[in-house]
Amino acid sequence: MNRKLMFVFVVMMAVLLPMTLVGQEKKGGGKKKMDSMEPMSVTGCLNKGADADHFVLKDDKGKEFMVTGDSATLTKHANNHNVTVTGTMGKEGDKAVLKMGAPTDLKMNSMCK
Repeated sequence: MNRKLMFVFVVMMAVLLPMTLVGQEKKGGGKKKMDSMEPMSVTGCLNKGADADHFVLKDDKGKEFMVTGDSATLTKHANNHNVTVTGTMGKEGDKAVLKMGAPTDLKMNSMCK
């Protein structure tokens, strides 16, 4: 009887141990979420977008970000100005959206070439 009990125990461990390891979540090694609410800054050329509330910021690597926020501040610089915008990242469809908080979150650097 002792051998049978030991055999059942070993079989159960052999089945359950891999299942518990698969269910573990990675710590630190996973992909970073785009919609994390940590502020970030993006520098690039700012221009008008599809409508009055959206603007397009193109960084030096050619990546485009939609920018939303204070329309009055963004409109002043949406003439191909090189700016640094600080905000939180999100997604609208397949586009990355940088949500600018306050008007002070935009800094003009220069004109774009």
